[in-house]
Amino acid sequence: MGPVTRAIDALKRGDTLGVRGPFGSHWPVECCTGKDVVLIAGGIGLAPLRPVIYHLLAQREQYGNIVLLYGTRTPADMLYQRQLAQWRGRFDMTVDITVDRASDDWRGHVGVVTKLIPNAPFDPLDTVAMICGPEVMMRFTIMELMNRGLAADHIFVSMERNMKCAIGLCGHCQFGPSFICKDGPVMRYDRIVPWFGIREF
Repeated sequence: MGPVTRAIDALKRGDTLGVRGPFGSHWPVECCTGKDVVLIAGGIGLAPLRPVIYHLLAQREQYGNIVLLYGTRTPADMLYQRQLAQWRGRFDMTVDITVDRASDDWRGHVGVVTKLIPNAPFDPLDTVAMICGPEVMMRFTIMELMNRGLAADHIFVSMERNMKCAIGLCGHCQFGPSFICKDGPVMRYDRIVPWFGIREF
């Protein structure tokens, strides 16, 4: 396909291959101790949040309510269906799923993920929210969380969709004064309000 694929294809048994990810930030699980945690994912945005779920459940006694709200286009588009079923079967977390378009056998919610927020069991004055999905979904999710009383400095979003090289070389992910690959991709909402949702960014 390209120079990287060709280089990998040319490797011999015993050659060294290095792999690295972005320089940037992580989901702030350290500031969630003793608080409710709300994870809101749209589409493939569940994948970056899944390690957070593993961490929270491994240290379950350290947190209040754990809530996962997940929205996809159709039931067939759902990621990790087996795990979602396991998480839904637990008594120590809430999992709510919605789809944009239901199939004939779908018995759950239909509509955008923001419709799940008003009835989700969390205390807005003592909650940390983490959001990953398309930017338009994140924008409306933040509005709904703030309508419910969540403070902007308790809301974290992943901007990884804006990254390209992910190592600070290309400049593609400049976001106001920040570079998402170095300063993000997880960013606290109150720190990016002036640029969040501006199309050119």
